[in-house]
Amino acid sequence: MTASHPHPPADLLVLWAWEYDADFIGLLEDACRARGVTTTICGPDDLAELTERLDRGELRAKIGLDRIWDWGGEYERHVPAMQRNIPLMVNDYARVRHAWNKLNMHALLIQHGLYVPYLIIIPSYEEQPSLPPVDLTPLGGKFSVKGLHSGGSGVLQPATRWEDVLRQRKEWPSDQTILQAWVEPKLLGGRRAWFRVFYACGSTFPCWADDRTHVHEPVTPQDEARFQLGILRSMTQQIAGLCGLNLFSTEIALDQRNIWQVCDYVNEPCDYRLKSTTPNGVPDEVVAAICDRLAGWVKRQARFISI
Repeated sequence: MTASHPHPPADLLVLWAWEYDADFIGLLEDACRARGVTTTICGPDDLAELTERLDRGELRAKIGLDRIWDWGGEYERHVPAMQRNIPLMVNDYARVRHAWNKLNMHALLIQHGLYVPYLIIIPSYEEQPSLPPVDLTPLGGKFSVKGLHSGGSGVLQPATRWEDVLRQRKEWPSDQTILQAWVEPKLLGGRRAWFRVFYACGSTFPCWADDRTHVHEPVTPQDEARFQLGILRSMTQQIAGLCGLNLFSTEIALDQRNIWQVCDYVNEPCDYRLKSTTPNGVPDEVVAAICDRLAGWVKRQARFISI
């Protein structure tokens, strides 16, 4: 079978379509080149024929990184072909789907001893357009309103009234809505104790991530020692073990009662826009380090895959 293929398979096949992913893809290619990892990059213009090329054996790779399938529709048409032809995914499709469901992750994290904000779930608008009021008292007066599967939508404003819930749930009519108790972070050295921790193939990269501005700054070794922030790494490693993903981010905050809470459980795919080009992007050195870890992981795994 392999004799009919003049070219060996690439170690890593990367699928992308979002214009703002270009810098991340460039850094990942650089990191792979530096480690001797071969790559095939399929950009926006290559997606239409992706399924056919995979099934014909024109595109061959040992490991896949899919940055587009979460858009749904035509952007996920290739998923079955990827599953048929690519032996290993950086993030397994089924595990990502499981992690997207906030209720799944909420229950899993509590079950394993992590603190998460109090949660109330209400039916989708399509399922129950007319909804009697729910007792919001356990949420403590302020709460966030999110779709069960929806990603982040910039800076969230706290809701306080049932009318807020009824209005916002119409924005994701087919999805259930979750109401999450509002977490007001403590101040540590004058900064809001809200963090985004990036996880990449066994390594953790904690960043200060102000929940009001979303501006990211790397947590320095001095910060980590002064404010005892090593817990961010251990909590993120625990979340990685529970969700089974190699690449994701999580948001963790220290609340007013000195309790570390996982506020946004698992984000995947991550937004890796660079801080040098986007004010609330990820620090460039963090994205470069993530790419290096990913390239190293691909190199280790590819050695054991023959196709």
